[in-house]
Amino acid sequence: MALRKEIRLGVPDIEQSFNDCGYLLQACKERLNSGGEVGIVALDFTRSRSASEISARYFSLLVKMIERELVAGIGGVYRAARGEYFLLLVPDIALYDADAFQKDQETIRRGLARQLAQQRHGKAALGFQLGGVFLTRRHEENEDNALFRALQELFTASSSPPARDQAERREIEEIIAGGLITPLFQPIVSLGDGAILGYEALSRMTRPGLLHNSEALFTKAVQYGLTAPLEMLCRRKAIIRARELELTGRLFLNVCPSLLLASDHQRGATAAFLDEMGLNRSDITFELTERTLIEDYELFRQVLSYYRGQGYSIAIDDLGSGYAGLKMLSELEPEYVKLSSYLIRGIDRSETKQAMVDALVTLCGRIGARVIAEGIESAQELGYLKKAGVGLGQGYFLARPSADP
Repeated sequence: MALRKEIRLGVPDIEQSFNDCGYLLQACKERLNSGGEVGIVALDFTRSRSASEISARYFSLLVKMIERELVAGIGGVYRAARGEYFLLLVPDIALYDADAFQKDQETIRRGLARQLAQQRHGKAALGFQLGGVFLTRRHEENEDNALFRALQELFTASSSPPARDQAERREIEEIIAGGLITPLFQPIVSLGDGAILGYEALSRMTRPGLLHNSEALFTKAVQYGLTAPLEMLCRRKAIIRARELELTGRLFLNVCPSLLLASDHQRGATAAFLDEMGLNRSDITFELTERTLIEDYELFRQVLSYYRGQGYSIAIDDLGSGYAGLKMLSELEPEYVKLSSYLIRGIDRSETKQAMVDALVTLCGRIGARVIAEGIESAQELGYLKKAGVGLGQGYFLARPSADP
């Protein structure tokens, strides 16, 4: 069986190889025989009580979403048993080495954790373990021996959770238990007169360790099922500090939509805490990430209706960086829309970005949503945004995040 010329296989091909170990082994052997490299990634969901939920179709869709972010292409997926999967990474570039494979592994880890959390309708995220081996054929070693060596390394490595995974989980648990989060606030300002509308609450680790920044912290929290307590800690810390600083205007709090949908989510907890701190709910905006996949919009609209009834307003974050944004915009009709920094970066020099922002500004105006441009970093970008009719903005050019703004 010849290895297919198309390295980046689509969903049907992934599903076809799902139960065909022979395809995966033959692809590996042919790649090695031709002097190329391959990476094999092992995923283990067996410790999750919901591993049976992962069907061939579901898993292949997850893989397709992640594949676009990888350096190598995915040459096949094999399900060895319920909850155990192997991915074959076939690089289509000459300069692909162990470091590039390591980066692809981390991309798969982050992307899979994100997509699983986003598609679970508010249930606890599926936990998983990930291991991998980068394979090149050694001198005087045939492809069969090389493949056997790779599988031996994989099974040895996956026999117990990696020590780093355990250490990362402990670190997140210690951060939550010790409240080791420092809130930061970045102003959102009027591009017309410079008046401050309010502040977005961000979070910084008080004591960075294995997880060196907040993005890594939240990515790993999703993987280990710790998003809810971490987000609540950040929210409470931000509210307390905003009260201490006597910040005026609106407070934007980042919220994971899947947590709002969770059956065990305690509605009213944030409202009670705001009342305790003497802050008005009408001054709070829940900022939803644009990357989050929402499958049941009818249910989510009901949830948002409840929170709007409590006095909160809604913002969509990062519009323009993913594939679900326009649907979120039309279905949720938010009070605020934050344009992705990707669209803003260099907008003064890109006619394509200008056309996209112009269209989004017009669309938001039609539904009554106020537009906030994120990531403004130059006077030139600011100048174009003013001309385009964008009313609000935030970014380093205007003001950096600060613990004491």
